[in-house]
Amino acid sequence: MKEPFAIDKDVLRQLQIINRLEVRTDLTVQSLYAKAVLTYSMYYFKKAYLQKQIDIALDDRDKELFHILSTELSSHCEQFKNGRTLHENGYNLYLKF
Repeated sequence: MKEPFAIDKDVLRQLQIINRLEVRTDLTVQSLYAKAVLTYSMYYFKKAYLQKQIDIALDDRDKELFHILSTELSSHCEQFKNGRTLHENGYNLYLKF
């Protein structure tokens, strides 16, 4: 995704399909949307935070902290590399990162 807090077009398309279904409720769509926003926000916030801490460690020439933070950033990105599927009332919403 190019814009950290913009919802992916595929995600919006999935939400629109769910929204058109007769059996869904508005609460289900709203809940999926809220979960998507929170998941994206948490992912990009932590990624940006770790990148900033890595920059500080580099500025301070702190090799040990740099390696710790780099490993944590790598692990964080690895956890999301295949995306996430959110579930609500029998509906699934796939998020890409």
